[in-house]
Amino acid sequence: MKSDDAPCLRYGQDTPGHRALRKGRFSETGRAYFITFTVNQRRPLLTGALAQYFIEHLLQWQRESGFALLAFVVMPDHVHLLGILTEQSRLSDVVRRLKGRTGRALNRLLGQSGPFWQSAFYDHALRVQESVEAVARYIEENPVRRGLVVDPSEYPFSSANAVYAEQMLGWQWWMRDDDLW
Repeated sequence: MKSDDAPCLRYGQDTPGHRALRKGRFSETGRAYFITFTVNQRRPLLTGALAQYFIEHLLQWQRESGFALLAFVVMPDHVHLLGILTEQSRLSDVVRRLKGRTGRALNRLLGQSGPFWQSAFYDHALRVQESVEAVARYIEENPVRRGLVVDPSEYPFSSANAVYAEQMLGWQWWMRDDDLW
């Protein structure tokens, strides 16, 4: 086999996997979405101060983006979010703004350049029969499944941590507290 004929592993926006992630993607105001994105090359960078820094940006972003958080977890190599698209915006634009802003900031803290996040993200629009609470529990139990903690509330970089309970705008939006909006 010539080197030109060797199989090629490709990553990025021009790959079938990336196109499959976008297939059927839609944005609907008032719908809950489960979103996952990963650190570039799945490097375990989101620990300690970097994870905390990301969460601070995440909580501010929810106020500016029209994506009210219901649950989140920041794992060392990926992030899970559950939230409600509360404004007339494309989900891909909302996530792109978060990844762009935090990627630049985290790279600055690390003294590095280049992509911090992998270019794609996974999203799942929750259907009527799906339980928002069950998806939130699934997200918050991720550190338990990975063996990092015994109880989700022990993990410092998750909405299961009581510190973030009042900062989660999604539950307030879900209950239609019009004073917030």
